[in-house]
Amino acid sequence: MSELVTVELRLIEQSFRLQTTFDKKGDLERAGELLNEKFQEFRRKAPNVEHNKLVIMVALELMQEVLSMNKSLQEYSHCERLLSAIMEDIEKAV
Repeated sequence: MSELVTVELRLIEQSFRLQTTFDKKGDLERAGELLNEKFQEFRRKAPNVEHNKLVIMVALELMQEVLSMNKSLQEYSHCERLLSAIMEDIEKAV
């Protein structure tokens, strides 16, 4: 089991102290950087939109990306199963 570490992150203009495992620390920090970049992108596009609404807009866009990736993975998995079944049929025929 990996050692727990505390990570201090500045996320969307607020500071957070989070615990994670040492091996996931880099991923957490990179996720924070990406979140901040996405928030700043939205801030540039809509400078007059209030902070809380921007946070929700960022969250929605990120969730859409997650759903899209999940759908792609499911389609990939389905194709993989089909190819496996086809390969089994070919091996049986040979």
